[in-house]
Amino acid sequence: MRIGPGLRRGGCGITTANCMAVDVGCVGVRLMKPSAFLHRTRAIPRPERFVVAAVRPSEREMALRVVESSDDFCAVLSGGGEVTVVMPQEQWQRASALFLDPAVETDFRVITLSADLPMDSVGYVSVVTGALAETGVQAAVLSAYSFEHLLVRERDLARSLDVLHRAGAVAATGSSATEEHPI
Repeated sequence: MRIGPGLRRGGCGITTANCMAVDVGCVGVRLMKPSAFLHRTRAIPRPERFVVAAVRPSEREMALRVVESSDDFCAVLSGGGEVTVVMPQEQWQRASALFLDPAVETDFRVITLSADLPMDSVGYVSVVTGALAETGVQAAVLSAYSFEHLLVRERDLARSLDVLHRAGAVAATGSSATEEHPI
C-alpha cells in the first residue's frame, strides 16, 4: 500500500495539492484533504436571530410539538438528561411561556454549510471550527444529513463569513443555496 501526494488532477476536480492518492493493489482511491473541503462549501447565513434554550426533560414532548409546528429552521436535541431547543427568537417569545424556568441564550445566527461531501468525510467540521477559533469565534455545530449548521453569536456573523470566505467558501444569499456569489 502506497500513500502520497496525488500526481495529477483527480476525478473530484480538486488539484493534487488538495488530494492524497491511496493505491491499494489495483484499486486507486482519492481522498480530499480536509482543507480542500471549504472550496466545495456554500455558506448560507439565515436572516433570523436564534435562541438556544435548555428546557426540562419532562418538557421534551412540548418542545417537539413547538418545533414541529414551525416552518423555520428549528432543532430539538435530547439526551443525557438535557433537552435543548434552537429556534428563531420571534417564535421562542411566543412559545417560552410553555416552559418552566428555561435557561436561555439569545442573539445567535445560523450559517448553513452546504458541501457535496460523503457522510464519511473526515475533518470537515474541524477545519471549519478551527479556522473560526483562530479568529476568536466560538461556533456550535449542528450536523444534519446533508448540511452542517453553525451557531455563532450575531456579533461574530460578519467575521465568521469573512473567515469562511478567506478559507475558500462561497456565500449563498437568503435561506437557500440557489444564488451564489463571493462573500
